[in-house]
Parts: sequence; C-alpha cells; structure tokens
Amino acid sequence: MSMLIKCRRYVCLECHYIYDPEKGDPKRGIPPGTPFEELPDTWRCPECKILKVKKGVFKQLED
Repeated sequence: MSMLIKCRRYVCLECHYIYDPEKGDPKRGIPPGTPFEELPDTWRCPECKILKVKKGVFKQLED
C-alpha cells in the first residue's frame, strides 16, 4: 500500500479555471506541489480574480 497522497485539483465555479497542485501558480509565487488547502487566503483565481476564501466558489474535482 502506497503512502503517497495525490493532491486534488479544484475548479473555480465562476470561470471554470482548474487549479492543479502539480503545476502550482508560478506567476503568483505558488510553487508546484502546493495543495489547494495550503494556498494563502489572499490567493485569487488567475482567470476571474475571485478570492480562494469566498465560500462555495472552488469545488474539489473527482479524479
């Protein structure tokens, strides 16, 4: 049994941008491998600029 936990992708329900933790968000200083849950509360969607902490905007994708 592998102990490796795959980081989940999240979709912005406003503009459908998908945050992929394997890619991070280098333009905003978020390195690859950063889980969505560890993004700072000040992080905004790169497409529509909505804040991560706005309730109900980001939804975890099922793989």
